[in-house]
Formats: sequence, structure tokens, C-alpha cells
Amino acid sequence: MPRMSERPYPHEVLLAALGVTLSVALLVVAGASAVSLQVLGATVLFIVSVAVLAKLDGWAHVFRVRLLLAYVATFFFYASVKATIPALGLATRDAWLFSLDARVFGGTTPSVWLQRWSVPWVNEVFSAAYLSFHVYLHLAMLWAVVGPREKAEAFFGQVFAAYVPGIVGYYLVPAVGPVAAFPELFTVPIEGGWVTRLNAMVVASGSSTYDLFPSLHVFITLVLLGHDARANPRRFRWMVPVAGGLFLSTLVLRYHYAVDLLAGVVWFVGFRALYPRLVARWGPLRRAVTVPAPH
Repeated sequence: MPRMSERPYPHEVLLAALGVTLSVALLVVAGASAVSLQVLGATVLFIVSVAVLAKLDGWAHVFRVRLLLAYVATFFFYASVKATIPALGLATRDAWLFSLDARVFGGTTPSVWLQRWSVPWVNEVFSAAYLSFHVYLHLAMLWAVVGPREKAEAFFGQVFAAYVPGIVGYYLVPAVGPVAAFPELFTVPIEGGWVTRLNAMVVASGSSTYDLFPSLHVFITLVLLGHDARANPRRFRWMVPVAGGLFLSTLVLRYHYAVDLLAGVVWFVGFRALYPRLVARWGPLRRAVTVPAPH
């Protein structure tokens, strides 16, 4: 019985394009440095792995491994921002982002104004809300990857295609955030219980340092909600109020400027307009090629 060797998904092409572009830029600016070679090696490994898994598409559940590969590649490109921004010599733009907030919020950024409510129980609530992003993303991803192929492909395609322009934004506007760039503006410390400490640990260990613009907590959450509104209405209804707290938590915990959140909304609107067109154009190009089945 023949099997079908699948051509790349749109999100795989976008991730590969990100890796190739970043590799070339690093080689030109930083030469054959450790960072350049690491990104280049990871990009080549991703492309080769996709090609191999595509040829094995007829084997049961191989497509699930292939979809999870996009998660691994995305996490790598996200985490590498910490090293690639300095390697490329890109300057941070915190002063500019702060100035945009200041024009609207009376000469400052909302995080400064919100510190008047920085008490332990408030920080506990918003730390839990901030962590809910990771819970939402990973539980939704696991739910999708064990489900029917069509639904899994739809979920991974949307989410990990969205991550690419989100990460590109970090290179367009590198920034470290209000509390890191302007610590003198904050006179009240963020104190709380174990949830606050857990969130601080997760951010400290998992942040890519320059991961502000656009806010992926806003952009990717909106992508997840957009998917769930059609594919999982019950989860959508549960997550809408949680998302509201999540968005506000990015300001309460001093990680983002308000303009970062606005950029997340703008990125989402643009993605919702362009991604369906990309899928529609890419569909005919992904017509499978019949090859002999493995024995």
C-alpha cells in the first residue's frame, strides 16, 4: 500500500526561513562565532529532521513527532534571542518604548502607576495569571498532538507560524522591560508567596531577556483563543477571563510596556488576516507524492 510523503507545512517553512536568515545575519556580523554556528547547526538539523520525518510520514504517529519538532525549534529560536541580539550588536529600545507609554499615561508607564497595589496577595493572583500562559499553551498543545491529525495540524500550524513574526519583533525592537531598564522608578518591591516566587524563577530561567515587543503573552494567547473559539468553544469560554488577568499581569509584574501589549494585538490582527491566505496558497503546493510503502 502506498504512503504519502508530505511536503513542508507553512509553519515549518517560516521557521526554516527564520533560521536561515538569522544564520546569515550572524555569520555576516559576528563571523563564525559560537553563537553563529549554534544557530546555523540548529537550523540545518531542523531542516534535515523535517525532511526525514516527511519521508517516514506513512508510519503511524510520525506526524506527531514532526509537529512537536516545531515546538522544539520554536523554543530554541526564542531562547537564542538572549545571545543573538548582543551578537548582532542591536541596541535596546526601552527609552523609545517608555516614551510612547509616557505620551499616553502622564509621563510614565503603567507598571509604575500600578505599583501602588503591589501587595503580596495581589502579586500572588497576577503571578498565577502570568503563569497561566504556559499552562494554556502546553495543555492545549498536548491535547492537540494526541488528537486527530487534521485538528493537530491546524493547531500547530497556527500557533507555531504565529511565533515566527513574534520572534522577529524582538529583533526589530529589542528591549528588556521597565523593571530592568528603569529600576529607579520602582520603590515598592514585588513580594508574595510561593506562586510569586515560582513565577519569578520561571521568568528568570526561561526568559530570552529581550522578549518584549510584541508581547507574546498577548499575541500567542489571542492566537490560542482564536483557535479555540472555533475548535474548542468550552475551553475558549474558560480561558477568556483568565486571559484578561494574564494581559494585566504583564504590567502589574513590570515585565512589559503598554505599547508591547498593543503590538501583540496588532500582530494578531495582521496574522489573522495573512495566515489563512498563506494556507490557501500553500495547500496546492503540499500535494502529497506517492512513494512505495515501507515493509
